[in-house]
Amino acid sequence: MDQPILEVKHLKKYFRVGKKQLKAVDDVSFSVAEGEILGIVGESGCGKSTLLKLLAGKEQPDAGQIEMPQGWHSALLSPDPYVITWTNVQRNVAMACGVGKTPEERYEKAADFVRLVGLEDYADLTPMELSTGMKQRLGLARILASQAQLLLMDEPFASLDFLTRGELQTQLLAIQRKLPRTIVLVTHQLEEALLLGQRILVMHPDSTLRSFDLTGFSYPRDPESPALRELKREITDECRKPSAE
Repeated sequence: MDQPILEVKHLKKYFRVGKKQLKAVDDVSFSVAEGEILGIVGESGCGKSTLLKLLAGKEQPDAGQIEMPQGWHSALLSPDPYVITWTNVQRNVAMACGVGKTPEERYEKAADFVRLVGLEDYADLTPMELSTGMKQRLGLARILASQAQLLLMDEPFASLDFLTRGELQTQLLAIQRKLPRTIVLVTHQLEEALLLGQRILVMHPDSTLRSFDLTGFSYPRDPESPALRELKREITDECRKPSAE
């Protein structure tokens, strides 16, 4: 892996449930290179989404460190992205835009991001008039416009049909070529991680991790290729392994 740009060191997060203390994230350490797409998979309840919230600053760790370059910030994209319902697509993006000194400059620059996600023909519509897939494109445009260097994606395409999901996966890779960002993607769909990730982390309920390198697989990827099918089987077997606890 290239020089790490994001380093997570011995991260811990506990929650109180009644009289019990639940270990949501317990001594997790890993790093991410600049421009890397890191996929995180694992069974439900293993702490993936909590980990992403810690990276986004929406939860504070009980112990450990998250280190990234000074001046970097992150943006989170979820299945139900935050959008402003009362204004149109382009103004939505402009209000999130980190480029431009005046509202007029930001509105003009927002058009670039609207085009980048394929919503230029819908720029005057409000989010209420958009399909679920279009709304997700709008959410992606907003986090790209924010100039966040670290994009955190928590099941961003989970609510979409398989055709729209495939279209957005392809579009994300195209955007990454034009406007590279560092991406941490949490997904329940192993095939999605195999199609998008340069590395996959399997997270177990006891917070142990195992890393799988995909840098040898060029884009676009065929999930039915023998090599990817074998890797899918290996990662699936890893996900099924019982925790040490």
